[in-house]
Amino acid sequence: MDIAKLAAAIGLHSDAAALVQAYERSEGGDFPALKTEFLRDRESMLASVRQRADYRPFLLHFFMKMAVDAYEEYRLREIPNEVYVDTFSDIRIWSDVCNSAYGEYGIEESGWLQQHVRLALFRLGRLQFQPIALVRELAARDRKFAKGELVLNVHIPAGEPLEPLAALASFSRARVFFRGVPPVFVCHSWLLYPGLDRVLAPDSNIMQFQRLFEIYGLDETSRQAEERIFGAPQDDPAAYDEQTGLQRRAKAYLIAGGRLGAGLGIFSPANL
Repeated sequence: MDIAKLAAAIGLHSDAAALVQAYERSEGGDFPALKTEFLRDRESMLASVRQRADYRPFLLHFFMKMAVDAYEEYRLREIPNEVYVDTFSDIRIWSDVCNSAYGEYGIEESGWLQQHVRLALFRLGRLQFQPIALVRELAARDRKFAKGELVLNVHIPAGEPLEPLAALASFSRARVFFRGVPPVFVCHSWLLYPGLDRVLAPDSNIMQFQRLFEIYGLDETSRQAEERIFGAPQDDPAAYDEQTGLQRRAKAYLIAGGRLGAGLGIFSPANL
């Protein structure tokens, strides 16, 4: 695997791919030292890089290089190439988000992508999964889950409809892929916020996904819903665009005093 092959496999925009190749020519020789620093102290290394004026495109090159290096570990673990490509397609997704938000291809979400390159997170079909230890005791559907118990944290990447059958297929794949982890799934997402039933139809993909989970907590401070629906949060909801039906309904709901936060849920299917 090399940068050009990875860029083609994940569908990286041609301008972003050219940018990565330019950094490879000018700063590729510094990568081994940066990787060593990243593995020793990720937070310090990323904080240092973010002092650069060009940190976003620089980080795009860095995470592409880290993804290339991760390929051999995927092979050693006999993880299918499809999972490798799907997992690192997040680089393309967040590079496109960066371009939309800041007018340049790069990576703003450096804290997020470190999970991928450390092989701590994998995309299996429509959903992403990350083994984590529960930080608190939970109870759901007459079952108790102890603090410290290993579960699978679920993330929903942008870019595709959240089809119910596709989501269930991902849960089934995760049960097989993570053989040593119980099939208990937790999720912290705007998609699980109960207030969404005010702006979405009961049979919508999002509401069907939400009903899989038992909601055990709310994050009222989260602005993730507004980010995903409108692009960026505004202090005055009247300033939001109304290009889609969802935007119109969500805008009206917020203007009327409604809230859109995030929900925390747990899903422990009996059969997959």
